Amino acid sequence: MRYFFIYSAGGGAGDWNGVKRVWNSSMPVMLKSNILLKFGDVFFNHSPKKASTPLVKPRVWNQVTNMRQWISSAVNDSFVQNTSNILLDSGTSKIVNYIVTLNPNFSETQIINEFLRLVSTQGILQKYVNIIRTSNINEAVTFDLPNPFKVRTQSTNTRTNVFSGASSARLIAESASYCNQIYALLGNSQQKMLTTISGKWTAAEINRFNSLLNYSPDKIAVGALTRANSSDFTTALQTIDSIYNFSALSRVHFLGCGGIDNVDLIKAAGFNLAHISVDNSTPYNRAIDGNTQGTSQSGYFDYSNYSLNRISPASIQNILLLHSQYANAHFTLAEMTTILNGILNHQNNNPGPSTYDDRAKLVIHNNDVFRKNSI
Repeated sequence: MRYFFIYSAGGGAGDWNGVKRVWNSSMPVMLKSNILLKFGDVFFNHSPKKASTPLVKPRVWNQVTNMRQWISSAVNDSFVQNTSNILLDSGTSKIVNYIVTLNPNFSETQIINEFLRLVSTQGILQKYVNIIRTSNINEAVTFDLPNPFKVRTQSTNTRTNVFSGASSARLIAESASYCNQIYALLGNSQQKMLTTISGKWTAAEINRFNSLLNYSPDKIAVGALTRANSSDFTTALQTIDSIYNFSALSRVHFLGCGGIDNVDLIKAAGFNLAHISVDNSTPYNRAIDGNTQGTSQSGYFDYSNYSLNRISPASIQNILLLHSQYANAHFTLAEMTTILNGILNHQNNNPGPSTYDDRAKLVIHNNDVFRKNSI
């Protein structure tokens, strides 16, 4: 099973600048070989501060035409330009979030209508397809209208349950329409296209969705399972497999699979893992949880048990012991000692470029643990 490192998964500028600075010296080849880019993170103002804030970022929208080149330049790495396998996520939840932030009293029907209007008037679907074509994108997911989930840069008042079951039929119809449009714009080809389905759909809803498509999906991306517990995740796996037969598909990707436990459920189900892949923002988010006041701590995942260990003066020696017990760790024991000390400095109200670099290295470590678990 392939693991995709999410680039631009949220968080503050300090952390992503740290990732950029340490990329060349610290990013392992196995991790940067598969990268997920989020179209919405790059091009959308998804949490506007005022009504005059446009959905699309004008400067980036007009200047960025090649996202592979965009990330390669950001991290200064020719490997990304020439070798990395890049999966493009639509980031349409950012559009939903933008709409409900500006219009907190909109009904579900109004939200959907505004979504359709913005995508049409802003030329977003065509821009998306153009990016796929000009960026040597390996694969891209289709558009859907999902419930947004809270990310670190959003306010605590973010609405996460925007759509109810009452809107299901409309959401399915609009998602199928976008699939058909993308399919046509890509020359009636699924070569670079992963059809997005919701892991929360029932078998009847999936069958209805398929009946509205102008093609039979050969590649799918499964979303909406980020917060699914083990029982719901297993049910979703069984339902989707019963309809599509994972073994007969050429690609299956789980968008935000929900964590290590759910990856283990995929592995235990007995599917052909060669054409299945996952991504996860948890290793990034836990690495940067710590604040400068020390009231929250960043987290280290260990290679052997895949457990989360919060970083504090009292836990650092135990974490280093765990790290020393795994022979193939990406960072040496000496390197991890420096990283953890930097994390402690950051959490002791002493932040700076070096502590952000250490947080970025912890991001890389945690993602490497998740990658190892996915094998």
